[in-house]
Amino acid sequence: MLTSEISISVIGAGNVAWHLAKRLFVRGYSIRCVFSRNLSHATLLAKQLKAEAVDNITSVPVSDLYLFSVKDDAYREIISAFPKTKAICVHTSGSLEMDILENLSDCYGVLYPFQSFSKDKFITFEQVPLCVEASNHQTEQFLMEFARVISPITYYLNTEQRAYLHLAGVFASNFSNALYVIAQQILQQRNIDFKIILPLIKETVEKVNNLSPIEAQTGPAVRNDVGIINKHIEMINNTDLKVLYQLLSNIIQKQHTI
Repeated sequence: MLTSEISISVIGAGNVAWHLAKRLFVRGYSIRCVFSRNLSHATLLAKQLKAEAVDNITSVPVSDLYLFSVKDDAYREIISAFPKTKAICVHTSGSLEMDILENLSDCYGVLYPFQSFSKDKFITFEQVPLCVEASNHQTEQFLMEFARVISPITYYLNTEQRAYLHLAGVFASNFSNALYVIAQQILQQRNIDFKIILPLIKETVEKVNNLSPIEAQTGPAVRNDVGIINKHIEMINNTDLKVLYQLLSNIIQKQHTI
């Protein structure tokens, strides 16, 4: 039975580690230590968790669970310096395979929160899906129960499924936000407040709660309004954005001719 008496050490002090560690602390779990190669980052988070801060991976104290949450390209270096343990080791990456932890412990897995995190933006964890994978059945049972401490929305996804979920997330979130940046720049060039477009963005997101994305699509491309499409392309001064507008319009048109 999972209890709040287990001790946890957090390896990393970035956005995901920041939110997960604080969530666990609020739920009554003991965070023993926060590691970061930048001691000031570790200290800033550790103070809020009443935990120890370290910048030497070999100084991380013995714990029941080690939560690795660092940049994807830093995992292998940090893991290679970490001693083998009998504790449960988990990482939080959406794109890395579970087995990068196999040399650390027999009990390892993944706890991947499928959400965009910024340190200064409060997260309602009750609405955050958590994706779990584990090295064995016992660890799976533990991690599924542990995940439900953080959020009631839990899924068991294998490494391949998680990688494709991450890919889908990049299209749905990261690329969408890049398009918001472009929209903001277009408006700023004509002294129009970006806030004017926020209700449109909100309505677009809310529609896919009730409609499939293909059903929710609107705009000149889905209507095959060639005149408006060509006019918009003429209005764009940046060559890359002209190409992007035409490419996205073509994609929408193909989606609606299937």
